[in-house]
Amino acid sequence: MLLVATGITGAASAHEPPQHRGCSVIEVTAPGLGKQPRDLRFSTTKILDLEFEARLEQPVYGEHLLHFRVTTPSGFLYQDLTVPFEWPRPGRDPKGKGHDAHAVFPVASFVGGLPVQQLGEPERGGRRRDTLQARLPVAGTSITMSTLYGRWSVQAFLDDRARPCSPLQRFTIRAN
Repeated sequence: MLLVATGITGAASAHEPPQHRGCSVIEVTAPGLGKQPRDLRFSTTKILDLEFEARLEQPVYGEHLLHFRVTTPSGFLYQDLTVPFEWPRPGRDPKGKGHDAHAVFPVASFVGGLPVQQLGEPERGGRRRDTLQARLPVAGTSITMSTLYGRWSVQAFLDDRARPCSPLQRFTIRAN
């Protein structure tokens, strides 16, 4: 019986897509809050929303989606914040149609009404952009209206993969 189960497991894992590149630990911050709490405890009296940021550890070329899956203190999925992004291959335009030493990035692209974040673009200092951000509204939402206070968690998933690309990050939303 054990051999049969092992064989099935081996066959299932052989058909899984190759392991994707990883994401960094998700940074949780409150935009507009002067001093960010080190212990990731956020008071609803001081914040309007939270921002999540994850860095891709390796380039993931092409068009993709990063999902920030936010879980309530009771362990239920609260929201899947989907972030469409594109990372053009070096020496190609963003759609991969040409060979241009200076990739041209579109000013504004949208997928399903969401802006496409462009990765690989040069930032100040010459570094290439490799981080993705999403915002979670807090003020005036069911978080405050239904007093969903306590220890929350967020984890990043690439495309439709079942395994997360980031470690679980915990943070606290409290009333005061």
